[in-house]
Amino acid sequence: MTAAPSLTSGGRDIALELHGMLRDLDPVRWRAEARAATAERLAGLAQRTQALLEATRAARDEKAAELRGRLTAMRVSLEAQAAELRGGVDGWRARHRTLQQHYEAVASSLRDHRVHVPSLRPTNYARNLFHVVWGCVALSVIQWLLAPSALMWVAGGFAAYAWSLELIRRRSPAFNTRVMALYGKVAHPHEWNQVNSGTWYATALLGLAMTQSTLLCLVPVAVLTFADPAAALIGRRFGRVRLVHGRSLEGSTTFFVVGTIAAFCAAYFGQGVPMVAAVAVATGAALVGALAELFSQRVDDNLTVPLAAMVGAVVAASLVGLPL
Repeated sequence: MTAAPSLTSGGRDIALELHGMLRDLDPVRWRAEARAATAERLAGLAQRTQALLEATRAARDEKAAELRGRLTAMRVSLEAQAAELRGGVDGWRARHRTLQQHYEAVASSLRDHRVHVPSLRPTNYARNLFHVVWGCVALSVIQWLLAPSALMWVAGGFAAYAWSLELIRRRSPAFNTRVMALYGKVAHPHEWNQVNSGTWYATALLGLAMTQSTLLCLVPVAVLTFADPAAALIGRRFGRVRLVHGRSLEGSTTFFVVGTIAAFCAAYFGQGVPMVAAVAVATGAALVGALAELFSQRVDDNLTVPLAAMVGAVVAASLVGLPL
C-alpha cells in the first residue's frame, strides 16, 4: 500500500511525457525527419514504465492493480510503436491509434486516484465533418421542423437514449467495444473510457430546449457547430501563442470570429432579429462560448459551450432590450 503514491506520481509523470509525444505525432505536427528520434523517446519511456512497475510491486489494492495493468499494456504499445517507427514504414499510424487508447486508459485510472492528466484531442477531419453535418441537422430541425414545446420532448428522448447507452457501456466492456468500433473514426481516444461528446451534446440540447425559445436554441447550436471545429483546425495547425489547457490564442480568436458570424446568421436570417440586436446577441454568445471552450478541462465543451453561449445571448439580449 505504501507504494501506491509512488505508482500514481510516477504514472502521472510518464503519462504527461507521453501526452507531449502524442501531440508531436499528430498529423498536423508530424515531421518524417523526427522518426528516429521519436522512436528512441518512445523506447526510453517504455523502459521508464517498466522500471516504475518493478519498483511498485507492493501496490496491491484494486485501483493500483488496475493502474498497473493499464501501464503494462501501455508499455507494450510503446515498444510496438517505437519498433514501427524504426522500421521506416507507414504502419506506425495504425499502432498510433492503439497507443492513444492505452494512454487514455492509464489517464482514466489515474483520475480514479484523483490525479488529473489531460485528455487527447488529436486532429480528426472525419470528426470535424461529422460535427458540422449533425450540427446543421440540429439547426434545420430547430429552425423549420419542431416548435419549442415539441423540441423539448425530442431532445429529452435523445438525451435519455444517449445516457442509456452510456450506462450499458459501463456495465458491458464487450458492448462498449462494439459501440466504439462503430463510431471509432469520429471518436476521440478518451471516449473509450469516458462519457462521449455526443452524450454531453444531447444533454446540452435538452437544456437549451427547456428555455422554450427558438432563438436561444438556434444561436448556441450555431456557435458550437461552426466555431468549435474551426478553432480546432486553426489552433492545431497555426496555434503558436499558448493560453490555458492546451488552447491557443489563434484557436480562441477563430472560435470567437466564426462563432459571431454563425450566431449572427442564425439570429438575423433565421429569426429575423433586428441587425443591431442580432450583432449584440451573436457577439455575447460567441464571446462567452469562447471563454467556456477555453477553460473547459474536466467538463466536455459540447456541454459547456452551448449552455455558456445561451447565457451570453440572454445577457446581450437584455442589454439591448430584445425580448426573448
